[in-house]
Amino acid sequence: MRIAKLSYLKAVGVRLLAGIPVFLLVTFSATALSSLMPGSAAQLILGENATQAQIDALNSRYGYDLPVWERYLGWLGRLLQGDLGQTMFSQQSVAKLLVDRAAVTFEIALLAMFVSLVIGVPLAMYTASRPGGIVDTVLRAVSSVMLSIPTFVIVVLLGFVFAIVLRWLPATGWVSFSDDPIGNLYYVALPVMCLSVHQAAYFYRVSRSEFVAILQEDYVLVARAKGLPTRYILMRHVLRPASPQVLTVMGLSMTYLLGGSFIVESYFAVPGIGWTVLNAVSSHDLPVMQAILSLTVVIFVVIFILVDLGYALIDPRVDVS
Repeated sequence: MRIAKLSYLKAVGVRLLAGIPVFLLVTFSATALSSLMPGSAAQLILGENATQAQIDALNSRYGYDLPVWERYLGWLGRLLQGDLGQTMFSQQSVAKLLVDRAAVTFEIALLAMFVSLVIGVPLAMYTASRPGGIVDTVLRAVSSVMLSIPTFVIVVLLGFVFAIVLRWLPATGWVSFSDDPIGNLYYVALPVMCLSVHQAAYFYRVSRSEFVAILQEDYVLVARAKGLPTRYILMRHVLRPASPQVLTVMGLSMTYLLGGSFIVESYFAVPGIGWTVLNAVSSHDLPVMQAILSLTVVIFVVIFILVDLGYALIDPRVDVS
């Protein structure tokens, strides 16, 4: 047991070290690209009537007059001290802003993941046990259509149907769960639906292929020959061997859901990470851009570490080192 724990810790350490170069490259790119963007953050803050002296003074205050590498090293030094700085317009703590916005995005992404799993995997198990049937044929066709539609089209279509035509759900806005749990579910429903369309179809297609392959294994055929119920075979002999594949899809799905939040949040005016970074880019708010990119890299590294370790928990034969 002690050897296994040490192996897990070593695996986590190796993957964290491998993520450091990616983190440095992405965050440095954010600093460099800010210098190439048209316009000036100081000009946006001070307005069109600002003098050049005022603009130069504000650029000096935020270090925009320094070389890119010097600005980046200064930001990295403050980050190591736990200081993410303040937003350029509202002077709000970037750390607090990031926590608030990340909570919104993670709520949407996790709910969309749950809905996709609940829909995709059970349907995949059902049709895999009855391949070639009417239900299987229809669901394969429907999932192909769902996967072929771009996310922004899904957002527009569902928003038009449920918010404008039927008026069942709000088109914009947000209420936090702590303020109003029922109202929160009312506002989160449409963004979750939009993100779940692709992922439910994705879970269905991948899981069905895996289930069909496992159902052809000898030990499953023996279980069927013994007369064991199909439901028992699926739950005991098929689901666990397919779990690593489902776990991989979950990791990839989470990265998609976080990326898809940019489209969903901007369209429905949901104050999450995607909505915030779009506003930060348009206003040249470098502290916010760097903080969000840093958080994104950390999230992706953690997701893939958890997926790798999940393999070993499901199947102890997997080497995580």
